[in-house]
Order: sequence, then structure tokens, then C-alpha cells
Amino acid sequence: MPTMQDIADRVGVHQATVSNVLNGKLRATRSDAARRAAEIRRVAVEMGYRPSAAARAVRTGRTGFVGMLRSPSPACSVLEPLLDAGIDEALHACGLCLVRDIVDDISEHQINDPPPRIVRENVVDGLLINYAFGTPPAVRDLLDRCRVPAIWINRKRDTNCVRPNDEGAAVEATRHLLAHGHRRIAFIPQPAYEEPAQWEQHYSVADRQSGYEQAMREAGLTPRIMELPPMSACDFLRVGHLVRSCVQWLGQPDRPSAVLCGFSGGGRTMLLAAAYAGLRVPEDLSVMTFDNDAGADEHIAVDRVLVRYRAMGCAAVSELCVLIDRPDVPRRPVVIPFEFHRTGSVARPKDVS
Repeated sequence: MPTMQDIADRVGVHQATVSNVLNGKLRATRSDAARRAAEIRRVAVEMGYRPSAAARAVRTGRTGFVGMLRSPSPACSVLEPLLDAGIDEALHACGLCLVRDIVDDISEHQINDPPPRIVRENVVDGLLINYAFGTPPAVRDLLDRCRVPAIWINRKRDTNCVRPNDEGAAVEATRHLLAHGHRRIAFIPQPAYEEPAQWEQHYSVADRQSGYEQAMREAGLTPRIMELPPMSACDFLRVGHLVRSCVQWLGQPDRPSAVLCGFSGGGRTMLLAAAYAGLRVPEDLSVMTFDNDAGADEHIAVDRVLVRYRAMGCAAVSELCVLIDRPDVPRRPVVIPFEFHRTGSVARPKDVS
């Protein structure tokens, strides 16, 4: 393996000059210096030189690696290609590499077991915590004990987190319906599970409902929460269970003229319910929904509030880089606005001219 000294001997310069050129520290302002720097880079490629990450780590105290922890359960972590794309894009721009690891739902009797290697050893400079839902207490304790700089993705925390603006998006979506003349606007929150919760509810459930209620009260209107009955994990996968409940709501004399769905897949549910109830969208019923998956139902024309996963991934890496440089200075939360896709499922109600 060729060394910097080998390159210096070939070009006829000092080893420090080669180091400055290859590490990007030398700014060649004169033409002769620029030609020498180009020659050093050419010879380095020709000789097959590769910088030693181990030597750099010893010299700088940095590994150049960032770790990501996530749950083995897809329900607890954000498994979204656009999030990964944003993270990879930002890491490449910073010259960093990513190491992924899965942290199982560690039980209390496992708390003293050795933590993952990327946490217990100096393998990474910082961590991205992709544990958006149901973080076991043992995992949080593990991170606190190891004191590795960490940014949480899609978590509502006082510090060191990047998340979507769920409450603000709900306010804006409700105002969009109000601007079309709707007054009987209903909100459908994320259905609850029948089984006792093993972890905390994700913050977005309450924030989206809160944003809707805020916009309705600002307009002098009473919020209408279309609560669906609790269901088992199996029922959650059966759309018919949700559709039947929504059809009952739409059959009432004072049915809503517009519905804002607070969970991914709610738009599809409401379109089916409207069809069973004999209602046309948007002529008889306007529908707008939150959607965490931009491509899941893209063939269905429904106005959506989409999570900007790419922007969230880029912001998470940017925040982590700052935190690595100043680990004793907590970062303020970064709140990412949603993206609105309007496809024509919202119109003025019939009783408004």
C-alpha cells in the first residue's frame, strides 16, 4: 500500500505538502502551486493511494462514521426510502459513512448486558436514533449511560430531535377546508388498539387532533371528532372494519361535509366509505388526509398532507454534525413543515354558493 511519503518521493515534494493537498487543507492560489497540487492528486490515483481511516481516527479522535439505531419492528421505526435518501445525501456531502444496527426491545433483566458495539466502543462519532415509536425504557437508559451524541428522528423532545410539524400541518389543512366554505368538518384520529399499550402513544396522534381543534375554534366552530372503535392489530389490517364505522357516521342527518383523516391510509378508507354511503367526492363530501407514505396510494386522487422524509433525513445529519462538534451544547428541536398535495378531492359544499 503506497504512503504519502511514496507520493512525495515520486513528485519531489515534502510529505507535509502531499498531506495538505490530499486532505484539502492546501488552497493553491498561484498557478505553479495549482499545477503541483494537480500532479500530487494524479500520482496518488496512479499509485492507488487510499487514506488510512484508522490513522485519521488516531490523529483527529474522529472515526468518520455515524451510527443509526432502529427497532426490529417496522411499527416502531421509520422505514422510508426517502428518509434514507436524505440521510445518505447529507452524509455524502459531509464525507461521512453510515453504520446501521438494530436494537431489540431490551427488557429490564437485560439492562446490564453489553450494549451494541457501535455504542459501547468508539466506533461512531454520533448516532441517529430511528426509534419513532415505542422506545423501550432500557434503550433510552442505554443511550443516556453511553453519552454518545445523538439526534432522534420523528420524536418530540425538548432537545436533539428532528420531527415533522404535525400540529401546524393539521391547522393548515383545516384552514384549507374552511377556506372552501366548509363548516361541518370532522376529524378522524388514529384508531386505538384494544390491547393494553406496551409503549407510549406517538406524539403525532395528539398533535394532529390538537391542530384541527385549534383551527376550528379560531373559526368559531365546534370540533367534530369522528372516533373509531378500538381494534386489534388484526382489525387494523382489515380496511372493512374502518369503513363500516365511517359509513355509520356518514349516514347521520348532520353528517360532515368535509373530513380530515389524521392517519396514513385514512383517505382510502373515506373514499370507500363515501362510495358505500352513496356520496360523491368532492361533490357531496370533501376528503383530505395525512399520509406517511407518498407512494402507497398515489393512484388514488385525494388531497394529502405528506411527511417530508428527505428533508427530515438531511436535517438530522446536519444537526448531528453540529452536536458532534459541540456535544455539551444541546440542539433545539428542528421542526420540518409538511408538504401539501392537492388533487381535487376538496371542493365547496353544495349549501355554500
